[in-house]
Order: sequence, then C-alpha cells, then structure tokens
Amino acid sequence: MNEAVKSRAPEAFFANAEDPLHNAFKAKAAIHSGPGGMPLLGEDARKRLLELADTPRTAKSLAYIHVPFCETRCLYCMFYQNPFKEEAVHEYAKKLVREIEMWSDKASQNAYPVHAVYFGGGTPTAFSPDDLRLVLGALKKYLPLANDCEITLEGRIHNFGDAKMEAALEGGVNRFSLGVQTFNSKVRQSVQRVDDRETILKRLDKLCSYDNAAVVLDLIYGFPGQTMEVWNDDLKTAASLPLDGIDCYQLNVFEKSPLARYIANGELPAAADQAQKADMFARSVEYLTGENWRRLSNNHWANNTRERNIYNALGKSACDCLAFGCGAGGRLFGNAFMMERKLADYYAILEKGEKPAAFLMAPKPNWHLLRTISADMESGSISLAKISRAFGNVDLEGMAAPILKQWTEAGLLVKKGEWYYQTVAGQYWHVTLAQLLMNWLEPMLPGAKPVGMPMDMGSPEAMKHMGAGAGPVTLESLAAMISRIPSGVRDMARMMPRPMLISALKDMPQEKLDHMGTGVKREDVLRILEDLKPAEVDALLKDPMGFAKTRAQAKHPGAPAHLA
Repeated sequence: MNEAVKSRAPEAFFANAEDPLHNAFKAKAAIHSGPGGMPLLGEDARKRLLELADTPRTAKSLAYIHVPFCETRCLYCMFYQNPFKEEAVHEYAKKLVREIEMWSDKASQNAYPVHAVYFGGGTPTAFSPDDLRLVLGALKKYLPLANDCEITLEGRIHNFGDAKMEAALEGGVNRFSLGVQTFNSKVRQSVQRVDDRETILKRLDKLCSYDNAAVVLDLIYGFPGQTMEVWNDDLKTAASLPLDGIDCYQLNVFEKSPLARYIANGELPAAADQAQKADMFARSVEYLTGENWRRLSNNHWANNTRERNIYNALGKSACDCLAFGCGAGGRLFGNAFMMERKLADYYAILEKGEKPAAFLMAPKPNWHLLRTISADMESGSISLAKISRAFGNVDLEGMAAPILKQWTEAGLLVKKGEWYYQTVAGQYWHVTLAQLLMNWLEPMLPGAKPVGMPMDMGSPEAMKHMGAGAGPVTLESLAAMISRIPSGVRDMARMMPRPMLISALKDMPQEKLDHMGTGVKREDVLRILEDLKPAEVDALLKDPMGFAKTRAQAKHPGAPAHLA
C-alpha cells in the first residue's frame, strides 16, 4: 500500500477535478458498495441462521426468490447456474415451496409484513404457468405479505407467452422487470440474446395491454457495437412504449465471462471504454429528464406512480431480506447469507429439514449506519447530518469534511443546506464515492476496526499492502485448506471481487484457520491472494491442489509447490 493510503491521507481519496465525468478516479467500482464482516461456512452458517430464526423482524422487509435456470447463457452474464430442462424446473418449484413452508412458523419469517418480493435469477420466467401458480400460492400462504406488497417477476421476452403472463398476474405479480438490454437486433444477438427487435416490441405490447401491473425494462449501455446512435435509439424506443419504468445500467465485462473471452479472441469488437460509458450514462439522464421521466435513483426512472421500485430501493438499505432458493442471497439482522449454489447440495440439505445456507457473513460494527450511507448515495443525495442525528449525533459530516469538500470542488457534488447532491458526474461514480466515503469514515466510528485498505481505485500498491518485504510462502498448505471448503462455497467465493474476498479474510479469526488444521496464517493467505492475478485466484478456488501443482511446475520444474 502506498504511504498516502497507509497514512489515510485525504489525497488518496480525492477525485480528479479536470474531467470528473470521464476520469474522476482510476477505475469505476462495478459492484454495490456495502460493509462486510466475518464469514461462516456450511454447517456453521446454517447453525447461526437457525439461531436467528426465532427473532422477530420489526421493520421494512423484503423477500428474494431465486430461479437458477436459463435456456441460453448471455455472454456478459456471471449469474448462469443451470441449463433449462422442463422437468428439472418443475421439480425445483416443488422444492422451493418446501423451503418457503419450512420456516413459516419462525418469527423471522412470520412476525412482520414483507413489503416487496423479487423473483430473480437465472430466468424466473422459465417457470411454467403451473409452476408460477404453485410458487406464488406458497408465498401468499406462508409469508405475511403487506397489503401493498410489490411482487416483481424478473425475466426475459423469450418464451414469455400469454399463458405465463396470465398465470403471473393471477398469482399476484404486480411488477414485471424484463431484461431487454438493447432493442438493436444485431447487438442483442451478438451477445446471445435470442429475440429480435420486432419480437420484443410485439411481446411488450401484449404484456402492457393487460394494464394490470407495472412493466419495467432494463437497458444496458456499453455493449460491443452499441454506438451512441444505437443507445439513443434504445432510449427513444423505450420511452415511446407504454412502460412504467426504465432502468439503465452500464455493461461490466467480467474477466471470467464468456464476453471477455470473445473480445480477447477477436470474435467481438471491444466494449465501450470508461469515457464512452460515461457519455452514454450522461445521455440517458439528459434524454429521460427531457422526456419528463421521474428519477427514482441513479439508475431507475418512473413514467408514472405505478412504478414504485420498492425492492431495489430498500435492498440497498439495512432492511432484512428473506431468501429462498438455490443460490439466493439475503440478510437478517445485518447478517448477509447465501443458499447453496449447487442444486444437488441444495436438495440434500433441504431433505434433512434444514435451511440450505452455505455462507453467512456476520455484520461489522456500525453496519446499519454504513448501509444507510450506501443507500443514500444510491439515491443521488445524502445528508450526513441527518444520518448523524439518527445514529447518536456522531459528527459524520465533520469527519468526512476533507473529502466532501474536495469532491464538491471537483464537480462531483453540490451542497445545498445540509444536503449533498450528486452532479451527473457524481451519479456516474456514485458507487465509487459510496465505497470511498465508507472506507474513510469507518475507522473513525465508535467501536470500529480500521478497514485497512481505502479504495485507491486501480492502484497496484493498494493491492499489495500486506506483502512488502515478505519471504517465501508455501502454497501447498493454503491449497490443502481451500480444498476442505465445500465446492459450492468456493464457487460463491469465485464470484466475489478480490477486494471483497480479502476484506472477508481480514475479518476471519485465526482460530478459524487453526480449526481447519493447516497451520496457515491469515497474513500468509492474504499475501498470496494479493500477489495472484484474478484469473489465478479463480483457478486456486476452482482446483486448489491442481493449481498449486501447476504453479510449482511452472516456476520450478520438479520442485514442490511454493511461491518464490
């Protein structure tokens, strides 16, 4: 870690003032900001979740239902789990109902209204009409849905026929979120989206004609071949339809995605760069504002009052989120958890009468305050003074004064009274701003431990702060330790960005590693991970012993596995 970051010098958190829209920071955070904590795995995670189950929820709450099947894999998607097979999906629907029923007598599930339900995936519209009725019926029977509960069915146009639409509406779905991404047939099909523009428009016209639920489209900017002209047409087309909402997201080309491989092999042109995506974001703000769409958050727009966006808005906050289904993620009293990602493991644990959790991350000190900051930054404006009053009059604005002042001078924020409003540039960089703000504040909060690494975005020095001057580190023992972790948990870890994975390890007590009987020290684990490239971390998690052997042979043919 460079000395400025290590000393927590404010300059390490400052933005580039010359061109804040395009170059505020070295890189743009691609994930939603939020605090992490100590991870529990497998049986430990299930035991802790069961301990929490009898504690009643007492505030706004959500429920997430995961459907881990897709007919095709879109090149850019990192959430693909299982290929679609009709019988497999039907069997899954029955198992899902069993999980929903399992804890219906627990206070954490039944003691307070659920205000929004979200079917995500995967592809929830892979459910047949009968499966939709079955699962929706279970939700009504076993969850205390609020009278005005928002029930969202996420999906795609492909194979979303009239019978499925009508079954969803009959079952109580009052919001559809459809991943159109782009209307341009050539761009869509190049990333393996199946239907063309005309098919999309025809099916949307049918869904909107029921006039019985909010219809919201996701658009993505930055695809290979998606010029500003194409993006303008996407915005214009969407705004001309009788939609209730539009969501605009930037494309993230993940290193391990098929899209990254296609681009690297020359099968597709490069995706839009940071500056081009910034311009596309700014254009969406300009166009939708000009068309009098109402801003709900930095990425969400409403055409009328039918679109409420409750799940997305509350999901960024500290509220509880019940979770059901293979690979589903939720949160209970600050504890973030995820269900088993492999169907066989999910079914096996469910058969034992247990909630099939694979991973649970306990909350850090001040997690509620930090998630409140994250949620407010997502909304486009924040009053640290208001948050301070809600959390015991800690002087957050005074603590953050150096970086807030610089971000304002750099053109990312505008201050009006006690509120800071993000400019268009600030909106584009809002996740980065949120992460930096939390990393700056957290060590100063009462009872907090230092977070260690502020997000000095893209800085190699920031990723190597644990290993300066270190000697050789054995890789075999680390691989042996990782090989003892269930494969489903390793799969989840492979999806975590490296900074998040490292942050979780920093909070893991040494006793946890000692319990695994490997003799590996936490500092050694961190040093190895920070020295490895992202693709190498992925290979280590996928096949620990194989990676150690390959690495040893590459560096020292015939020698035992180690890092020189």
